Amino acid sequence: MPSSRKRLLASVLGYALMAAGTGLAGEIPHQRSIALIDKAWAVRLDMTGYRIQADGVKPDSRRYLLATNDAAAVQLSVTLEAVSGQATEQGCLAHLNRIARTAAAPSPSGPTRIEINQVPVFEYLLRETGGQGTDRLHLFACASKENVYTDIHLTQSGSTTGDGSHLRTVLESFSIVAAAQAGSLDYFRAGSAPYLQGQFKQAIRQYERAVALEQANPILSKALWRLLVHNLGGAYRRTGDFARAKTTIEYGLSQEPTNPFFHYDLARTYAGMNERDRAMQSLHDAFLHFRLSHERESMPDPRQDVSFGRFMLDPAFRTLTESLMQPAI
Repeated sequence: MPSSRKRLLASVLGYALMAAGTGLAGEIPHQRSIALIDKAWAVRLDMTGYRIQADGVKPDSRRYLLATNDAAAVQLSVTLEAVSGQATEQGCLAHLNRIARTAAAPSPSGPTRIEINQVPVFEYLLRETGGQGTDRLHLFACASKENVYTDIHLTQSGSTTGDGSHLRTVLESFSIVAAAQAGSLDYFRAGSAPYLQGQFKQAIRQYERAVALEQANPILSKALWRLLVHNLGGAYRRTGDFARAKTTIEYGLSQEPTNPFFHYDLARTYAGMNERDRAMQSLHDAFLHFRLSHERESMPDPRQDVSFGRFMLDPAFRTLTESLMQPAI
């Protein structure tokens, strides 16, 4: 995958908003809900005064939010992770104990276990490395529901144990509410996490929902929509479903007939279907439209593309690919 698409996919997932330079960081509404795509419920917290640093889905499919409150010198992270079995309070306590054991240089007295809003919480101080070596107060909370663990981590500089009233206020606002209806971007995010892990069948389920919603009510930017079509077509190809891959890319071409990368994807699909002549025609169209466009992203070299491996000993196909890679005059 070209680096530009990787950066765009990272911004879609939302785990690197600031690094991706998307400009989406901003102050959060007072009540913020965070949910997994396939759950009817969400975790809600009062995040008044916080600003988003990352918000989305990690490549391992965990739902993640990172926010900061500069005025209070507080950082907040929330992670929702689905597991194979039932999530339990005992599982939460085991998780918190693992955190306490692995934390660097914990306070001599060890973590203090408290409970806030019926959620177990571990509280302790850690000495920050570098600078003046100030203490940083940490509150780790864990909640369980169905097969999902919710991990909440709050930290504040310059505080002492028992002096984290601001942190406790956030945890006191914790509640479970009905999840808002997911949109095409939500399903795109949910599909992109398994896609990056090579779990294409799982990606397809979410991508199909995203495409269906886009067909009914388009809201994605052109760049995101193109990436969605490209990824869904690619996921179909990688699972051997070339008929659906072809239908997906043809949908893309129905909206953008001169998109060179859709023509290239169609050529890959025809190659998978062992239709050499159609693959050659689509490759020809891809490079023709590319040379007439102002695309910054370069075209792949079909001679190095495993999708066309079966044809590379064919003299006509080899001649075509050699000619396509010649510099334009």
